[in-house]
Amino acid sequence: MLIFRTVLFSVLCTSVAIAQKTLTMDEALAIALKNNYDLKIAKNNTALANIEAGTLNSGYVPKVTAAAGVNYSDENQNVLFLDETTTSVNGAVTESYNASITAEYVIFDGLVRKFTHQNNQGNLNLAKLQERQQIENNIISIYNAYFNLALQKQVVENLKRNIENSTDRLDRAGRKLKYGQGTKLDQLNAEVDLNNDSISYVEAFRDLNNLKRDLNLLLGRNVATDFNVDTTVTFKPVLDKQFILESAEKENIQVLLADQNILLSDLNLKINRAQFLHKVIGSGSYRWNESQNPPTSFALANESYGINLGLNLSWNIFDGSAATRIKTSKITRENRKIELNKVKEQLLTDVLNAYESYQIAQYSLQAEENNLKINELNFTRTKREYALGQITSVEFRQAQINLFNARNNQARAKYDLKIAEVQLLQLGGLLV
Repeated sequence: MLIFRTVLFSVLCTSVAIAQKTLTMDEALAIALKNNYDLKIAKNNTALANIEAGTLNSGYVPKVTAAAGVNYSDENQNVLFLDETTTSVNGAVTESYNASITAEYVIFDGLVRKFTHQNNQGNLNLAKLQERQQIENNIISIYNAYFNLALQKQVVENLKRNIENSTDRLDRAGRKLKYGQGTKLDQLNAEVDLNNDSISYVEAFRDLNNLKRDLNLLLGRNVATDFNVDTTVTFKPVLDKQFILESAEKENIQVLLADQNILLSDLNLKINRAQFLHKVIGSGSYRWNESQNPPTSFALANESYGINLGLNLSWNIFDGSAATRIKTSKITRENRKIELNKVKEQLLTDVLNAYESYQIAQYSLQAEENNLKINELNFTRTKREYALGQITSVEFRQAQINLFNARNNQARAKYDLKIAEVQLLQLGGLLV
């Protein structure tokens, strides 16, 4: 018994030390938005989409290339001329040099370039929406983890109060037994209840530490970081159902993603159709060539340089794969529209369900707060009557358990209402 109380005292001292450092919800969200691994990936995906949507990838800039070369040959040549004379040269050396710079620009490509650039911009917007979705998911996860931890903290505190009351009860039972006013059975029952409360406290404290590590993992920081949480909760003014419904139709992230996918499907269809329009490409280059020839050649040396201009026109008369892509693009666009309708119907269901849960959570909190007041009053009277010997230890224990449950239920109802509020804000597109 002495060893058990020594271990329990050590845990209690640790819990007091933890209370010196507090991590607020706002701080937790700020840390998560900075360090969370999934969010870092989402931000990098947005950065990649931003690069692809840039001017250099738009197709509106010319392509410029530079080239240079040198050729050397050393051959033995036998040459027969038209007048039937012949000549032979051993070690006939030929040298040639060239250099050029060429610019090519697509003047018109059937609007493929235009629609492709718009598609890249659309993918950038999609990446931003996906990043926002990740932020919202992280916020919900942080709220859940934070409030689970806050609830567990209050459970630990309530168990600590139980231990204090059970210790007081055991001391009273010991004094009554000493002066002949109580029984050994009352003392043993009090000791058993104290041991049970102590075991529950140690296990709850273990769960508290586990939840801290879980939250640290979500925050993207060292899981061993020690901290405390704030158990106070601030609620927004009562949310209006119609306002949430109207906001959800315009701002809900799932609706925005579905709308963006339809836009990308339209652009993809336009790109495939544009493949059948004509293409005009202009080019210009400056070239220099020089060669040194052997005596068997008509010219011993040759040099040329100057500007070359070109204009090419092409027309895709028939392309079976392009025609196939047009057909599949139409079907894909139709599927995206069906998905949007499905998302809207699901969203309406989710908002109505969430709002009903929100209303029930409001009622539950009010009811649990009233229940807590009643149980606190009941325990105060029970404790006084127990001290006077007017009720049994069993009745005292039942009042103690009722108060413990009422405190936990009130705390749980408080956090459940906040989570219901946050989820409703997310559905309405109002969380970020």
